Amino acid sequence: MLDNQICSSKKNLVIGMIAGEASGDTLGAALMQSLQARYPNATFVGIGGPKMIALGFQSWHPMEKLSVMGFFEVLKHLFELLKIRKSIIARFLAIKPDVFIGVDAPDFNFKVEATLKKNNITTVHYVGPSVWAWREKRLEKIRYSVDGVLVLFPFEPPYYHRYDIPVRFVGHPLANQFPEYPETLSARSHFDIEPLAAVTAILPGSRMSEINRMADVYIQSAKLLADIYPKMIFLIPYVHEKAKIRIQEAVNRFGKGLNIRLIEGQSRQVLEACDQALVTSGTATLECALMKKPLVLAIKVHPISYWMMKRLATTQWIGLPNILANESLVSELIQDQATPHKIAIQMGRLIMDTQLRAKQISAFEIQYKALRQNASELAADAVEEWAGLKEQSIAK
Repeated sequence: MLDNQICSSKKNLVIGMIAGEASGDTLGAALMQSLQARYPNATFVGIGGPKMIALGFQSWHPMEKLSVMGFFEVLKHLFELLKIRKSIIARFLAIKPDVFIGVDAPDFNFKVEATLKKNNITTVHYVGPSVWAWREKRLEKIRYSVDGVLVLFPFEPPYYHRYDIPVRFVGHPLANQFPEYPETLSARSHFDIEPLAAVTAILPGSRMSEINRMADVYIQSAKLLADIYPKMIFLIPYVHEKAKIRIQEAVNRFGKGLNIRLIEGQSRQVLEACDQALVTSGTATLECALMKKPLVLAIKVHPISYWMMKRLATTQWIGLPNILANESLVSELIQDQATPHKIAIQMGRLIMDTQLRAKQISAFEIQYKALRQNASELAADAVEEWAGLKEQSIAK
């Protein structure tokens, strides 16, 4: 019934989107707002998260179904993922949206995009895959899947130019959503924390695979750190109830006596309130940099995933602050290095070393200015251009 309604309302734009995790939901929602300002009657359908849904997005499947990281983890859920992808491709082919925008989730979205493009549906991929980090040759195949790629970092376009792929650097939407100067005292007041308290944020990620692997390690690290700083407050944001339950299990087992507060959502406010942060890789490291908060990165993945990534990597770092700075600015504890003892040592060093803190913050300020480009508006400009939306709107 919904698909029939969409087809009958073709006089208004229909925009398909798929976001696969919390960071994609944030990017997708920001782009939706820019497009909605231009096309108030547009319909947005596909797969999205709570932020997109709050803007009127019609999500055909729970976004959490796509939030799987690593080769081994994807393999375990492969049948379900393939079933969802087949179903959603069929629905898009039935309604023929004016444009499809795949938001990150490259392994899932590029197949969708390739099929839709073959059927004369304009496809845009938002957030270029990390070809600068590993598997640049993917672009040979990607060029036939998309009509354009929106990239977030200024060093990315030359990779796409080499393969004649339309590309647009738009900056990172998160940079527009973070304050130039964090209001730490206001954020602490929001959480009822004393202005001079010692506060560490722990961001265990948005994927359950990450949380399951790191929750125990992070809480054990916090326990060691609290032995040195007994008044330390630990703030841990969680993305949904399942994540909260798993983190609480770790706290019950390893964190007795610690001042730990689990906070639903509000990861940005948590970062704003903290002195430093312990995070997994990915968008969380960038959020720390944009909030100008010193950090340590620590993560474990499935051994097979790690082996594959190590063989195919073309950069020595996985953290975006280090990649943007092109130096080892932030400590990265990966796989066997990500032990509670080593994490606690690096966090202790980060707390005590004022020069290290100042160096990180200074670099983060530079990165913030480079990425603050009014990204969602620039992305909407590119989508309009590649999909010919203005011409369609005038014709209708």
